[in-house]
Order: sequence, then structure tokens, then C-alpha cells
Amino acid sequence: MAVLLDTPSTTDRRDARSRGDAPRILHLSTYDAHDGAARGSAWLNKALRQRGVDSSIVVGRKKSDDPAFLPMPGRIAPITARLRLRLDRIPLSRYPALTESFWTIGWIPCRFDRILRDIEPDIVHLHWVGAGFLPIRALRQFRRPVVWTLRDMWGFTGGCHYTAGCERYHESCGCCPQLHSNRETDLSRAIWNAKRKHWTGLDLHLVAISDWLARCVQSSGLLHSFPVDVIPNGLELGRFQPADKQFARRAWNLPADRQIVVYGALRATTDPRKGYRELIAALARLKEGGRGENMMLVVFGDEKVGPPPQLAMESHNVGYIEDDQRLSLLYSAADIAVVPSKEEAFGKTLIEAMACGTPVVAFDSGGPKDIITHRHDGYLAAAYSIDDLAEGVVWSLDQVRSGPGLGQRARAKVHAKFDIDVVAASYEKLYRSILANAAARDSG
Repeated sequence: MAVLLDTPSTTDRRDARSRGDAPRILHLSTYDAHDGAARGSAWLNKALRQRGVDSSIVVGRKKSDDPAFLPMPGRIAPITARLRLRLDRIPLSRYPALTESFWTIGWIPCRFDRILRDIEPDIVHLHWVGAGFLPIRALRQFRRPVVWTLRDMWGFTGGCHYTAGCERYHESCGCCPQLHSNRETDLSRAIWNAKRKHWTGLDLHLVAISDWLARCVQSSGLLHSFPVDVIPNGLELGRFQPADKQFARRAWNLPADRQIVVYGALRATTDPRKGYRELIAALARLKEGGRGENMMLVVFGDEKVGPPPQLAMESHNVGYIEDDQRLSLLYSAADIAVVPSKEEAFGKTLIEAMACGTPVVAFDSGGPKDIITHRHDGYLAAAYSIDDLAEGVVWSLDQVRSGPGLGQRARAKVHAKFDIDVVAASYEKLYRSILANAAARDSG
């Protein structure tokens, strides 16, 4: 049986709430490790607790030994957690030509009664809850205000986490191009209808991690009527900070005299959304123009290590990096980072690199537009121009060669806007506003 954190008595909690003290928050997230969303929810939970907020986090799949993450209760919970992703995808077997790398259906039942009874939260805060962890109908189980941090597009689509440019979510999905479907009543429409049925009338407060994602929410057929705030992802700045470049290069066994470009993402060379193909094309343009002779590319985020394919210049693939200290050293070893994602709700890689004083080149679209000020603390290439991406690499390398100003401004931006303590303060303000409005309604 899973053991939850020790909590104050019910009477103590009610007395604290009546005095307007710390709100009690239950965070729900699919994973406790491995990806940016999981780490971000953990950092937020920690920062909220440091601010005095009574905050707990429960995950669908607990892999780490971090005591901050609480597993789902029950003896068979670890077994069902491993099966959920596989079971959730069963309806997709009717669509073998699916072209998107990841979908969530959200149909596998999951009860949260025990967690709610043990923790008695004032607010349930959802983070990334895909891969079969949170069924669509579960939101009605909570019977209290729900804050949902949208980290991709799944909340308002018929199943995909990114639409690859499709705008049918503006209405009601159906005829899904990713499913290669020409039927209005296909799986995407069924999922969209289920969301509308179970989410209508909820006390739901949405948080988008970028202005771009907020605009998508407001234009969606599903979620446009719910309030939406924009609060970016945050970073524990103590984990990502500049290191001496030559020391960092020695730590990674990288040459001292090369211009090093770093690029990284989960499935960095295989996920088409992350823009690896566009990066390779841009670097090829530079080499053709005689600008790539002294350049080296370092790729991270793939499960395997070795040289990246399809590249005519020296390169290294260092694989997936679990340790933030080593990742911070890799950013510091690089002259610039390139994040050429074609769809990105935010882009945590950008702020990680910038926190280490490493300027970033990205496309002028999606989340990166909120992070980079063009030619001030980085470079935003015209979306999705290979030529301008190559120009951004050249311009940024020239700026770095001329002095530390670009990197210093990049780090200052992260300190001002993306420090996890700044982000936690925004969430605490939102929580208190929601509970104050609820109290006013109850007293009226």
C-alpha cells in the first residue's frame, strides 16, 4: 500500500483555511522523471512548499526514489501504471497509418477518491496527464476547482498532443489528417465529443505556458469558454548556471578551439517536430558557403550515443542526459544552442541554455517567441526558413566571438522571467484568487 505524506489533521486544515492561510494543492502528473514536464512540476511543487503553500504531488508512474513524488495508492497500482499506455492506445489500432508520434485517448478508468480523501486538497492542479493516466471523465471526480497547466495541445484536440498545423480543433475535429481519416465521425471526433460531455460546466482554470498556446486555447471549440492565464515554465536556476567554457569542454572531452553548436530534445534525431532535419539543412548551407569548417555539432536527448546521421561536419551524439549538472556543463561548453522546433508550446531547452549564458537560435513561432528578444538575447529566425536559421547561427556565433554580452543578456532574461520562484509566486496568486472567488460565491 502506498504511503502518503504526513498531513495536518482535518480540523487544523479547516482552521487554517478559515484564517486565509496556505491553500492546499494536489498536483497530478503522469511521470516523475525523464521529461521536462515532469521535472517542471517537481520544481514547482518544491518552490510552492518553500513559499508556505501546502503542496503535494502524485504521479501515475513513479520511477525515481525522489520522496517528493507520491505514487498512486493501491497494491496493483504499479502494475496498472505500466499497462495504461499500452491499453490507452488500443483504439488507435484501427488507424495503422497514424502519422503523429504520440496520442492519448483517455478512456482507461482511474479512481482518485482515495487520494482526494487522504489529502483533501482545496485545488487539484493537473500537469501533463497523458499516456492513459487521467481519463477524460475523471475531472468530474474532483468536485473542487481544477487548475490545468496545458503543456501541449491535447486538452483541446481530438487526441493528438500537437496538431502538425491542422486547425480542425477550432470546431470539433473529425476527418483527422493524422489518422488519414476522411470520416467526420472518426476517433478524433469521438474523443472531442467525450471531452465536451464531461468537461462542460467544470470549475476549470487553464494555464497556458506561452502566449501562443493561450491563443490556441481561445480559438478552440472545446476550451474557449474557460478562463486562461499565461504562466511560463520555470527553472531551478541553481541547477543551470554558467561554467568556465574550457573547463566544461574538458569535462565533456570536447575540443577547445572549435565553434560548438549544441542541439537537444527527447528523440532529438527522430521526432520531426523537433526540427532536426531543418537544422541539418541549415548547417549544410553554412558548410557549402565555407562557414562550417571550424564548427562542431553536439546532439543530446536520443537514447543512443554515436555520430548523428546525415551530417557533413564533425558531430557527436552524447545520448540522453539525466544529470542536470552534466547537462549544464554541456550548455556551458557550447558557443550557442539551436532549438529549431516546428511546434513548441514553450521550449524548456531554451531557458536551460540561456541560464548557462549560452545564446539560442530558434524559429519565430510558438513558445520561443515568448522567450527570446530577437538580436538582443538570441535570434528568432523566420519560421521555418532554412536560410534565416543558418543566418541566425552565423550571427550568434559572431556575437559570441566579439564578447559575452549576448550570453549575459540571455541569462539575465531567465533570472527575471523564468526563475521557478517567480513562477511559483504567480501560481500562488492564482490559487488564492480562485479560492477567494469561490468563498465569495458561497457566502453570497
